[in-house]
Amino acid sequence: MSIAVCVVVWGDFWDRFGGQFIEQMEKLNTEPDEVIVSSPVPLNLPKHWVEILQPHQKWDSWNDTMLTARSEWVMPVGMDDIWYADALDGLTDVEDDIDVICNPWMQNGQLWAADPIGFENILHSSHNPMLGGALFRKSIIHTIPYRRVVWNDWIQWMEIRKLGYKIAFKGNPCGDHVRREDSYSIRGDANGELECEQMRAILRQHNVVPGVEFPPQILK
Repeated sequence: MSIAVCVVVWGDFWDRFGGQFIEQMEKLNTEPDEVIVSSPVPLNLPKHWVEILQPHQKWDSWNDTMLTARSEWVMPVGMDDIWYADALDGLTDVEDDIDVICNPWMQNGQLWAADPIGFENILHSSHNPMLGGALFRKSIIHTIPYRRVVWNDWIQWMEIRKLGYKIAFKGNPCGDHVRREDSYSIRGDANGELECEQMRAILRQHNVVPGVEFPPQILK
C-alpha cells in the first residue's frame, strides 16, 4: 500500500537537518511513494518530491501536506530523526479495516511507543499515551484534521478514540526519535493542558463537528 511521508519546515530546521533528511529517505529499503514538504521558502528537493510553498502555520501546514498526498497512507514525521533502513518494510501490512498504524521509535535508548490500554482510556487521562509515530489512512485526515491547538496530535487521538477508529500497534521501531530544546513539544504549556482537558470533557459527553477550529462545535 502506498505511503506519503509528510514534513513541515519551520525556523532553521531545514538548513540544519534538510540534507540529513534527504539522506535518511534515500537509505530506506522501502522508499515512500511520496515525500511532501511544506516550506515558506523554495527548497532544493529531489525532483520527484512534492513541495508546498506557503507561510508556516503549524496546524494548517501539516493538514495541507497530508491532504495533498495521493497515497493511501500518510505519515507525518520530523525531519531531524534518524531512520532505520527497514523502517517502512511491511509497515502497511495490516487488515483492510485498520484505520491507523502506530509505529514505535527509540528515544534515548528506550522504546518510545503508543500504549494500547492508554489509548482506550485517553478520554480520562491527563497525559498523552500515544507516543511514537503513526500512519493514517488519508480519509482519516478529511474527517479528523489537526485542530488549531497547542498539542494537535493529542487532541486528534482523542477524536480518533471517540469515533471508534481501529488501530494496529506495530512492534518494530522505525528509528531514533530526536528531542531538541527548540522542538514544538519539549516544554509544558498551561494553555495546551487546558485545551486537552476541555476536549476530554466535551468528548466524554458529546460528538463534535469535524474541523480545525477550537473549541469544536457540538454535533446536534
